Amino acid sequence: MEGIFASEGITKSDRTLCTPSNFAKDHLLYVQEVGKLESLVPHVCKRNNLDSFLIMEVTKGKGKIVYENQSLELHAGECIWIDCHQEFEHISSAEEPWRLAWVHFNGKGTEALYRLFREKNVSIHFTAADMTLVQDFIYEVHKNVKEHSPEIKIHGILTQLIVNCILMKKDKNAMEEVREYINVNYRDQKLPKVLTERFGMESSEIENLFEENYGINIRDYVINRRFNAAKELLRFTIKPLTEVIEESGIQDENLFYILFQKHENMSPEEYRKRWAQWIKD
Repeated sequence: MEGIFASEGITKSDRTLCTPSNFAKDHLLYVQEVGKLESLVPHVCKRNNLDSFLIMEVTKGKGKIVYENQSLELHAGECIWIDCHQEFEHISSAEEPWRLAWVHFNGKGTEALYRLFREKNVSIHFTAADMTLVQDFIYEVHKNVKEHSPEIKIHGILTQLIVNCILMKKDKNAMEEVREYINVNYRDQKLPKVLTERFGMESSEIENLFEENYGINIRDYVINRRFNAAKELLRFTIKPLTEVIEESGIQDENLFYILFQKHENMSPEEYRKRWAQWIKD
């Protein structure tokens, strides 16, 4: 069963449903449903106890998925792999309704492959090194399903997709992604909560893994990033100290002065006087 589906003006999708042969059920990975979807308006899709696994990539826009009691925000280029026996829901953004590419599948060895994926990646979430890689595999699966290609060929494409998902982070572990996210968003005062939601882990787990990887706890790492930002603002702008404190993310004036005394052995005013290129004696 295949075709373009419209769901009462809520979504538009191009999907194909499949019924595997007994041979495929016993020996192969097989597709249950594959397709792409465009959200026309914000909506929630909730499922539970499906005998299926789901790999999905956000190809445009954003939304979030709720799974294992965690809410995880997803943007274009980000992917998930989940076990649909557990309850989950995904919610398209109101500001930027998303487009998705997905495949529901099952088959021999799928549970073991999923366990391996979770052991290597911790979270259900991962980002494709090449943003089109996962969706290209999904589109290739869809094309072959539509063409009624042999099940063994579809098994081969699914296998390639799964292997790539498992190895996607072989050069970048979860904590590297956490650190990269902090480097961009260190000013955010709600950062600890955002990290747990984005990476699908408890705050204590993130903190322990981060310190194991980098030898510094997240709080000190964030303060260091904010302090460096403050020094740059003092050196390369004429903004008053109140704005520097605010824009660097430090927020607290007492902490601001303590950091300069501790790390530079001088006040921020003295630091600016010595280092700012626009100040002339």
